[in-house]
Amino acid sequence: MDLGPLEKTPAVVLGLGQNGLGAVRALGRAGIPVLGLDSDLDQPGAHTRWCRKIHCPDFAKGGPALLDKLVEIGRELERRGMKGVIVPTGDLNVQLVSERREELEPYYHLSLPSKEVLRLFLDKKSFYKLAIERGFPLPRTWFTEGDHDIDAIARDIEYPCLIKPFQPNATWRETFDTRLFLADSAEMLRRLYAVIYPVHQDLIIQEYMPGDDAQVCWGVTYLDRDQRPLAKWAGHKIRQYPRGFGTATLAESLDDPELAQMAVDILVGIGHRGYGVVEFKRDRRDGKRKITEATGGRTWFPHSIVTRSGINLPLLWYRDVLGLPVEPQTRYEAGIKWIHEERDLKTVMLYFLPEKRLTPWTWLKSYSGKRTYAYAAWDDPGPFLNSASRVLKAGRNRVRRMMRAKEPERVRVKSSRPKDMQELLLSADPTVGHGLRRISVD
Repeated sequence: MDLGPLEKTPAVVLGLGQNGLGAVRALGRAGIPVLGLDSDLDQPGAHTRWCRKIHCPDFAKGGPALLDKLVEIGRELERRGMKGVIVPTGDLNVQLVSERREELEPYYHLSLPSKEVLRLFLDKKSFYKLAIERGFPLPRTWFTEGDHDIDAIARDIEYPCLIKPFQPNATWRETFDTRLFLADSAEMLRRLYAVIYPVHQDLIIQEYMPGDDAQVCWGVTYLDRDQRPLAKWAGHKIRQYPRGFGTATLAESLDDPELAQMAVDILVGIGHRGYGVVEFKRDRRDGKRKITEATGGRTWFPHSIVTRSGINLPLLWYRDVLGLPVEPQTRYEAGIKWIHEERDLKTVMLYFLPEKRLTPWTWLKSYSGKRTYAYAAWDDPGPFLNSASRVLKAGRNRVRRMMRAKEPERVRVKSSRPKDMQELLLSADPTVGHGLRRISVD
């Protein structure tokens, strides 16, 4: 395998999507040789100049092909007297690296918590249960297992509430075109439950915290082997897609040491070490920040904003795992904005402009100040040029479809559903006004 010239220990970044691109640029610009693995070498991130791209079949599945490729690369590095540094960027690849770490450790330096802790990040049920046991701030939550009474839950819970699977199974994906539903009344919760439970029994029912997307915030850290925080950072979303329950499209760094420390305390409390993120939302009913999810062992979606703010987390990770000196970093620039060009354009066009929550002027004004982008970079134009080409092509295709269509395009689901399910999903607005589209049937 041709890995090219390697004068230093290489970082092996798993994935060239937006997460991976942020890590590749952060390391490459610091002079670290980077190998980027993915099965899709046509996506925008694969057009970066900051890494050597390596094709890995079935990469997206995080299965044996990825393990085989990592071992193959590892053996080539071993022949050169090196061990690489693995940087996972997604749930499936960090799960593979964690579960098969014994096979990878002869060839790579890994920064991971124990398998048990890593599983907490991947299994929301286990994480929520531990959070409840430890008294971490969490919206009220119920689990549909053992002896549970949906009528009792429906009477006790505050509305709106959400109902969703912990890990959607194949039947869920075949049946529903959404990962969760919102119920705005006890009657709607019971009706949704009657339809959803036969499809997927492992459900969470949770109070939905009112508040707009800007109330969603993060604490980000890196914990060394002794769980000392080598970095602390805080930020918040401004917009996300899908609205209400999606990933950030416009985000901003915050000067909020309390928020950053909350994340550190929670991650230390569960025994984590390495890269970690805790997402919170401020509940406008009581003003408290409550956990929505936690991520560990891999990079997180808009993490390049942390680098632009002044803390190069991938480089810190690389140096720590190699045993090189690392000075703790808690100082960074607040007010830096991160923009995902493709997704924020979609968010604004679908929601904010039609609903008159933004005008063209206030939309442009929302980008004021210092910025960094998911794709655009003067020293690395390939990802943005590829992304812009994709957006233009998608726009042309959408216009053609709209011109041919007799009615607006909708999210579609399989018409093989029972009639009562179709009627329920058509009668319910799962968004309760929070941005997900209504579901329709063929």
